[in-house]
Amino acid sequence: MTAPSITLHQIVIPTQRESTSRRTCGCRSVAVASGYAKASALALYIPSKKSWALAPEICLPLPLQHHQDRNQHPQPRPSFQPITINPTTLTPPRKQFAAAVLLTLSSLASLAQTPQPAQLQAPKPPLTVPFTPKPTRTLILIDPAHGGPDTGAHLPNDLLEKDITLAFNNRLRALLSGNNFAVISTRTSDPAAAFTTDQRAEIANHDHPAVCLVLHATSSGSGIHLFTSSLTPPEHPPHILRWDTAQAASVPDSRLIANQIGVALLQAKLPVILGQASVPPLDNLICPAIAIELAPLANTTATPTPVSDPSYQQQAAEAIAAALTQWRTETAANADGAAQ
Repeated sequence: MTAPSITLHQIVIPTQRESTSRRTCGCRSVAVASGYAKASALALYIPSKKSWALAPEICLPLPLQHHQDRNQHPQPRPSFQPITINPTTLTPPRKQFAAAVLLTLSSLASLAQTPQPAQLQAPKPPLTVPFTPKPTRTLILIDPAHGGPDTGAHLPNDLLEKDITLAFNNRLRALLSGNNFAVISTRTSDPAAAFTTDQRAEIANHDHPAVCLVLHATSSGSGIHLFTSSLTPPEHPPHILRWDTAQAASVPDSRLIANQIGVALLQAKLPVILGQASVPPLDNLICPAIAIELAPLANTTATPTPVSDPSYQQQAAEAIAAALTQWRTETAANADGAAQ
């Protein structure tokens, strides 16, 4: 490979006096005392870097003139003649030139192989799941009557009413919980001290349940007895509730729920009696409340089924749970319709 030659054209540099300054030419510094000139397209070989450099504008030193202090007397201005540079052919070293060519080619190749950035795409919107609020669980309070020293009625076969109401409470509580009701019981065992009816009403009113079920048992009559308060509903809701008539405003809802429970019991082939009475603590409750009393189940071909019979209690509890589930569904549907 033949090394290319660089021709230095003839440049005539006129002189011109200017202020003293420091300039750099090649690899050394010189002081241009009285003038300098500029040359264009000039190629210089720099020994310290072992390479050629093209200088579009280079300062060429002219005859030096020592710097003189301004306070000194100026000396006569010397005269300068134009400098003529004859054309000269310069041949750079081959190894350095070949290395420079290879470096340039490798740089071009790397640029060609550099992958182009992928075209940016608009980000996809995140997947959204519609929010469905968790339905509020309807709270039911069950009050198994009596307990502790208060044994309630003494039933046949040495049965105590407090034991029958507690057993029926456990069955009904399990079924309601399975139907996604929240259930609270005033007692889940036989306490050492008895709760008064006022205390039971205070517990219920404090928890604000949707429905209160007061459980009783008797040896007279047959089937299931349902009682609501005998208080007269007020024409206008009172601003202050009296303790003895707190249930009056809830009587219409109590009768509606009692009717639905009665229908469900009839569908389960269980006899039902609906009535109104002032059974403690119904009159003191501020929520819909029903007293449910178990009586022996009459049978024309055999002796009556006692209130302690597990299958009888389970059948009655399933009908009551089904009725309350239906009432909750209808209440929610009516609320949605009123909201729309």
